[in-house]
Amino acid sequence: IRDEKVLKFKVDYNDVRPQFKSLETETDEKKLSAAENHQAFLHPLRIQEITQYILNNFRQKTHRTFPGAKGFNAMLAVSSVDAAKAYYTTFKMLQEEAEKKSGSYKRLRVATIFSFAANEEQSAIGDITDESFDTSAMNSSAKEFLDAAIDDYNACFKTNFSTDSNGFQNYYRDLAQRVKNQDIDLLIVVGMFLTGFDAPTLNTLFVDKNLRYHGLMQAFSRTNRIYDATKTFGNIVTFRDLERPTIDAITLFGDKNTKNVVLEKSYEEYMQGFTDAATGEAKRGFMAVVSELEQRFPDPASIDSEKEK
Repeated sequence: IRDEKVLKFKVDYNDVRPQFKSLETETDEKKLSAAENHQAFLHPLRIQEITQYILNNFRQKTHRTFPGAKGFNAMLAVSSVDAAKAYYTTFKMLQEEAEKKSGSYKRLRVATIFSFAANEEQSAIGDITDESFDTSAMNSSAKEFLDAAIDDYNACFKTNFSTDSNGFQNYYRDLAQRVKNQDIDLLIVVGMFLTGFDAPTLNTLFVDKNLRYHGLMQAFSRTNRIYDATKTFGNIVTFRDLERPTIDAITLFGDKNTKNVVLEKSYEEYMQGFTDAATGEAKRGFMAVVSELEQRFPDPASIDSEKEK
């Protein structure tokens, strides 16, 4: 990042669903993997609220708000196959409803891929568990759902992939290329594509899973490949409380000042001001600058000359 080979990250931590806050801020692995909490994360109201948030903010996060702008695409990292199923189904439902309300609504092209039921528990260094191309370990429900999602993909792109061994590998390769080409707007994943996959056109990662250390940095790094002048940082939007794990991961691989190199300043810091950790210099925020201008120049219209300006 210092050498400008990759970009900084801009992380939004503040989007915890209010009614699920205690669950989303939980860090104890045993509690997170408990059956009742696993189901609570999949509560239909929670999934629907997050899905609607992504739909509402997708174009702004991926720089598509300007007419004719191609912008970027995004990934949604989730904690389990059940979560991938819930999100994919909810995106489909909400977009169908939006189309009925407005004939001009433009659907996001959403795809998903997974091969087994990963859980919330991770190793001490927070590695993301690899998913193989072997789909035989999936239960029948997960396999049926993935077949249906691949059928949607086939219908969209006139392809003929499936969950059988060769068909699944070919689906993976085709999907990877279409993400790079921006034929896919949003890719829902459990573990696949979160490590070693580089797509400079991808600028946003939505996160609804607990990440730590190496795994967190690997997942975040899907977004920060240099592309063009409109891509100034990788966007991370978390639906779990990942602020402490993010700081811990950055500190582990750097030092106490690395946060300032790796992370963009928050909206709050730009508004209220901050202290530069490297120099110790206090930087005034936007509010302080505006307040001073209002005091010094209460009537801007009375400033006549260039010297006075």
